[in-house]
Amino acid sequence: MSTAPDPYRPVRRMLARDRGESHRVSTPLELFFDLCFVVAISQAGRELAHALAEGRLAHALTGYAMSFFAIWWA
Repeated sequence: MSTAPDPYRPVRRMLARDRGESHRVSTPLELFFDLCFVVAISQAGRELAHALAEGRLAHALTGYAMSFFAIWWA
């Protein structure tokens, strides 16, 4: 008998976990998702600092606002 998954079996819908669950911990996927946000915001901040150091205030603020909004919207 093979242990391969049945390709015709419907995929289970992912359900949200109960927020009131005692001893609830973050899953590795949740932690990775948060880490991606931290890295994206830090990269946007680094680019902001470089543009400000070069004296391009309007370009720096516009680029940071657009990238921060795109990250936040995700």
